Amino acid sequence: MEFTEKVVLISGATGGMGAEIANQLSSKGAKLALFARREDKLAEISSKLGKNCDCVYQKCDVKNQDDVVRAVEFTNNSFGKIDCAILTAGVLVPNPIQRFDSKIIKDSMEINFMGNVYFIEQLLHIMKKQKSGTIAATSTLPDRRGVPGWGAYGASKAALSWLLESLRSEAKQRYNIDVITIKPGSVLTPMLEDYKRRGAITPEKAASLIIDGIMKGKKIIQFPFSQVALVRMTDAFPVNAYDNFDIDQQKGEGYPSVDEE
Repeated sequence: MEFTEKVVLISGATGGMGAEIANQLSSKGAKLALFARREDKLAEISSKLGKNCDCVYQKCDVKNQDDVVRAVEFTNNSFGKIDCAILTAGVLVPNPIQRFDSKIIKDSMEINFMGNVYFIEQLLHIMKKQKSGTIAATSTLPDRRGVPGWGAYGASKAALSWLLESLRSEAKQRYNIDVITIKPGSVLTPMLEDYKRRGAITPEKAASLIIDGIMKGKKIIQFPFSQVALVRMTDAFPVNAYDNFDIDQQKGEGYPSVDEE
């Protein structure tokens, strides 16, 4: 697809990738509807991008289903259609086994999984009537095997990958709706500022890859290449071999050191 005059809804629009996606799409002639929790930051970004394109915004907490309903309605009422939704809102919170906490898992599932579910539900209502549209949601590159210390994040993202996979062929065949799974590796966003990751790429590069993948009609957009190769190779390891990997190396630099409860 081309983005000229296309209406694009972006969640997590004040974060690293979301903000940069909005920035790059503004120069492609897209009409933008931006959503995030920080209204002051949304206003700042919208004021800047509004010089190049039509841009509206509204505060939205993806944990709040009513907020999401209002966000989709606001976009459709503002522009009369929704051509594409790029859903980037999410959290990355460690959950060390020493202090295993169900609240962390619940919060991660509500934001990373259910927040996307709420958007998809409302978007499908509109796009099914249009008989067209694209929904691109952000999962994660390592979504097939559990990573020590990151179970809450991984579980929420793996659930999203599974959901998108289950929707993709039927959405396309029945309603001409494209469902795309975005699987980033390490991107230098605020979420990763406390963790050092080799091979991490900039939000600008990540946004460019996402936009290019959508324009080319890719079903799965995964990057960066070096991490894709490593993760997919790791996916093929037998369980016994995988379980012998050093857990601290898997957790990565910057993982918090905690004591037992």
